[in-house]
Amino acid sequence: MQSLLGKVAAVIAAAAFLSSLLFGFVAEVTTQVVCGARPEANNVFSGLQLALLGSTDAYEAPSGCTLPVTAIRLVDVALAIAITALAVFVAVKWRAYRASSRYFLSDLRARPGFARSKDLHDALSAKAVIRRASQLRPDVTVPTPTDVGWRVGRSRGMDVYVSIEDSVALEGPPRSGKGYRVLISAILDWSGPLITTSTTNDNLTATLRMRQRRGDTHVFDPQGLSGVRHPIRISPIAGCENPLVAAQRGNAIITGTALGTSTTNAEWAQASGLVLGRLLHACALGGYGVDKLYEWGSSPMLARDAVPVLADNGARTWASSLDATLSGDEKLLSSIWFGVQGAVAPLSVPQIRESLMPQPGDRVFDARNFLEDANTLYLIGSASGASAMGGFLGALVDDVVEVARKEALSSPNARLSRPLGLILDEIVNMFRWANLPRVMADGGGRGICTFVVLQALSQAETSWSRAEADTIWAAATAKLLLGGASHVEHLRNVETMLGNRDHRRTQRSWASDTSTYNTSEHHERRPLMSVDEIRRMPSDTGLLAYRNLSPVLLELAGWDVRGDAREIQVAKRATEQEQRDVFAAANEAERRHWPPSNQTGQLADLPQGELDD
Repeated sequence: MQSLLGKVAAVIAAAAFLSSLLFGFVAEVTTQVVCGARPEANNVFSGLQLALLGSTDAYEAPSGCTLPVTAIRLVDVALAIAITALAVFVAVKWRAYRASSRYFLSDLRARPGFARSKDLHDALSAKAVIRRASQLRPDVTVPTPTDVGWRVGRSRGMDVYVSIEDSVALEGPPRSGKGYRVLISAILDWSGPLITTSTTNDNLTATLRMRQRRGDTHVFDPQGLSGVRHPIRISPIAGCENPLVAAQRGNAIITGTALGTSTTNAEWAQASGLVLGRLLHACALGGYGVDKLYEWGSSPMLARDAVPVLADNGARTWASSLDATLSGDEKLLSSIWFGVQGAVAPLSVPQIRESLMPQPGDRVFDARNFLEDANTLYLIGSASGASAMGGFLGALVDDVVEVARKEALSSPNARLSRPLGLILDEIVNMFRWANLPRVMADGGGRGICTFVVLQALSQAETSWSRAEADTIWAAATAKLLLGGASHVEHLRNVETMLGNRDHRRTQRSWASDTSTYNTSEHHERRPLMSVDEIRRMPSDTGLLAYRNLSPVLLELAGWDVRGDAREIQVAKRATEQEQRDVFAAANEAERRHWPPSNQTGQLADLPQGELDD
C-alpha cells in the first residue's frame, strides 16, 4: 500500500512541476508583453501558485510596473482549456483509430507469420514469374509479368503475381468487389485465349472492347442477357458425327442440368446422358438441327424415329442400344427420359433455339482456331428458369478444354504454347461443370489455367459433391480470400490453414504479504488470424494462401487506378450505350407484339371468374 501511495505522490509531484513550468512560462511572457521585462520567480512552483491562487507574492514584478495578475490568469485559463480540448481530441481520435480498419491492418502487418519481403520477391514477384517464362511461354521472346502470371494485388510495396500454371480459387461473398478489384484486371491482362463466364454483365461491359484489341471476341448469350448486338450462334450438334464427341457432349449437357447436380440421381443422369448422346449422333448423321433434337428429346415415342437414322448411317450398335432403351421397362424409361426432357426443355423457347442454329454467313466458332490467338469467349447465362442453358454452356466449355488437351499433347513439353485461361465467375450459378475438379488438379501442367470464383466453398457443394468441392479447394494452389465471409466452419479451417504465431503476454499481480508487485511473462501460441479477423478484412484487402509459402496480406486496388483506366472507361461507356440500345429495342419489340391486338378486347370482356381461371 505504501508503494502505491508513493507512486501516486510521485505522479502528482511530476504533474505539479510540469504545470508550474508551463504556467511560469505564461507568466513571464505575459509580463514581458505588458511591462517590457520579465518578472523574477520566488520559487519553482511560482507559476502554479499564481495560476491557482492569484498570489502576487509568487513573482517580483519589474521595477515601475505592476504584475498583470488578471491577464496572466486569463491566459492560464485559456491555455488549460486548449490543452484539455487537445487531450480530449487526441483521446477520441486514438479511440476511433483503435477501432478503424487502418489500425486493424497495421496490427496484422506487424505480426510475425506473414510472408516477408524476401519470400515475396523469391516466389511471387514479377521477376519470379518471368524466370519461368522460357518453360511456360516459349512463344514469347520478351515476356512481361502478365504473360506468365496473374496479378492478384500488392504486398509490402511490390506487385504480387501467381504463375499461370497455378489454379486459383477466389472466395468472396456477394458485393465484396471480386470483379472490380480482381477479375476485370485478370481478364484484361490475360495474353492468351480466354473463356470467361458470368451471370451478369459487369465483367463483359468493362472488358469487351479492350479484349477486341487482342483478338476475336465471341459472346455466347442464348438467353439474351448481355445486350450485345450480335452474339454468336453455336450448334450443339456440330461435330457429333464423331461418336466420341456425341457421347461426351450428351453427358456434359445432362451434367449441367438440375438432374446432373443431384448426387442421389447419378445413375439416372448417366443413363440420360447416354440417350442424349445417341440423339445428338443421330441428328448429326441425318443432317438435322436442334428442332429435331427437341422433338426427339421431348418424347420417347417420337425418339423412335432416331433408331433407323442411326442404323442407316452405320451406327447399328447405337441404334440397337437406343431401341432397347425405348422398348424397355416403362418405369425405367420414364426415369431416364426425365433427364433428357429437362436437357432439351430450353429449346422450346424460340430465342434459345435460334441461338443454337447458325445461319449462312454467321461467324463460325472453331475451338482449334480459337486457341491459336488471344481470342475471348464470353459465356453469359443463368441456371434459373425454364430457359436455363447451363447444360449447353457446360458442353461448350468441355469441347474447348478437350481440344486444348489434345493440342497440348502434340506441343513441346505437352503444354499449350499459348495457355488457355478459364476465368469462371459465378459458375456455380450457371452450370455444373463436371470436369472442373480434374482441370483444377492437372490443367496447369497442360497450359489450361483455371481461375474459379466462389461466393463460399459451401456454394460449390450445391453443384458438386462435398468431396468434389473439397478437391476443387485443395487443388487450388493459390487461394485468395476476401472479407465478409460468414461460414464459421470453413473459416475455422482457414484459420487452421494459416497457422499460428508466438504471442508474449506480461501479467502483474499484487502480493499482499510482501506489499510488492510480481511480474510474470507468458508465451502462448495464437492463430495468425482468428475467424473474426478473417471475416473483418476490409474490402480493399485480401488474404493469399499460396502453396507452402507463409500467408500474404494483399492490398487490392480497383481497375480504375490502372494505367490504362481512362481507355477502359471510354470503352466501357461505348459498350454500355450499345447495351442500352439493344435492350431498348428488345423492350419496344415486346411491347409491339404483346398482347396481340385481337385478344386484348376478348380478355377485357371475359367474366372475372374466367379471368381468375
